[in-house]
Amino acid sequence: MAHVIKTVVLPDGALASRKNAIPYRQEILQILNENSEGLVNIDLKGVKTISGSFADECIGVLVMQIGFENLIKRIKLINGSQNVVRSIADAINIRKIEMSSLS
Repeated sequence: MAHVIKTVVLPDGALASRKNAIPYRQEILQILNENSEGLVNIDLKGVKTISGSFADECIGVLVMQIGFENLIKRIKLINGSQNVVRSIADAINIRKIEMSSLS
């Protein structure tokens, strides 16, 4: 089992807008780029709801930046409600489909 490099805590409440998601994606990407191995936990404990645009910009875009396989090996969602995790999974899957159609 891979060791956890760092845990990125998303803010409490209702998360919306691409603009608000960008700093979190940048933080996650920086951690991944600085560490070739290990997991980054994304702590969703206080997240009540997450919009599709926030989920896509924060996590989905990482599929384009680091690849689907690398993303699922290096990122772990923790403490999230079923609805929040499902929204993030949907964003990841949409980006995965987009990537496969580009091949």
